[in-house]
Amino acid sequence: MKSSLSIYPNIKTICIGKFDGMHLAHQKLFSFLNQVDSAILAIVYGGNEPCLTPDKQKYTHIPIYKLPLNEVKHQDNLEFIEFLKVHFPQLQKIVVGYDFCFGKDRRYNPLDLKEGFRVQCVEEVKVRGVSVHTREIILALQRGEIGLANAMLGREYQIEGSVISGQGRGKKEFVPTLNLDVSCFILPKSGVYATKTMLNGVLYKSVSFIGHRVSTDGKFAIETHLLDVDLSGEILGQVGIAFVEFLRENQSFSVLQDLQRQILCDIEHAREVLK
Repeated sequence: MKSSLSIYPNIKTICIGKFDGMHLAHQKLFSFLNQVDSAILAIVYGGNEPCLTPDKQKYTHIPIYKLPLNEVKHQDNLEFIEFLKVHFPQLQKIVVGYDFCFGKDRRYNPLDLKEGFRVQCVEEVKVRGVSVHTREIILALQRGEIGLANAMLGREYQIEGSVISGQGRGKKEFVPTLNLDVSCFILPKSGVYATKTMLNGVLYKSVSFIGHRVSTDGKFAIETHLLDVDLSGEILGQVGIAFVEFLRENQSFSVLQDLQRQILCDIEHAREVLK
């Protein structure tokens, strides 16, 4: 079967991994590459499940080439070495993480690549005593531990989505919000967050909500309110939300006025966080 990977005759060094997250440990791997004759080989596991970084190229200037896992998962180390030599004829060096495994039943490790190339195995990276892995970042997001997740990423976690119609109650009864349809990103824990929202290339301080609107229609929503910004008029296109701090859990309010007061408190809390 012909591989979907093209041939890259000028590449001398590659970094291999999954790279969902493009986090601090990944960035350490990339620091051993250069922009002249290096590339990142991202193993694609298939499917369209949500992830941390749908657009990996956004986080590095080094070119990223995708390799479907099913093309190489059955290979032994010598077959994989030959596969790489075919697609990267000038390849001399491979950079991988300390826990990199490959091939049939994931039985091969970096030592098994040394028969074909120089191999640099990069040591473990820890943040606050936690080993930096995509799974650990996801767990932190699911717990609402935004500070830890951001520290391991080396940046504020961001999701992107298109603006959609909401309930229409924000401007009338609460505060105006942008409602987003987000499909390919892993979402943090439900609740209210101090955030930064990217709209039309401008970054605004904001407070955002993720979860079911348990006090109104019960539907799942991702909403963001821009602080001190007039949102009158129709707003279309892509919007990005960067998470700074978890403010509170999702709550149910039986009295509308209580919800209104809580929203105003959330806004003031977000202002303090985002000073």
